[in-house]
Amino acid sequence: MLDALSTAYERGALVAAHCVGTFALAAAGLIDGRRATTHWRFADLLADRHPRITVEPDALYIDEGRVVTGAGAAAGFDLCLHLLRREHGAAMAPREH
Repeated sequence: MLDALSTAYERGALVAAHCVGTFALAAAGLIDGRRATTHWRFADLLADRHPRITVEPDALYIDEGRVVTGAGAAAGFDLCLHLLRREHGAAMAPREH
């Protein structure tokens, strides 16, 4: 799986994960030197295991270009809506109020 993530990223794909899925992006080295988030319960663990990542436990999602991470399950909806809006325009996703 880590090779598939890295290969997809190298080919130009956008990679996104939320909650503990962020650990897969971290293990693949795709968020080294970047900001990232995950479920608040696992933020310290992510920071301890991957010190090259700036973990922001209070963020709902973090967009680092072609690498996007989100917090817990509910924040995954926010992350998906953000990506819809970013990639396809505001007409495809509800606007923030």
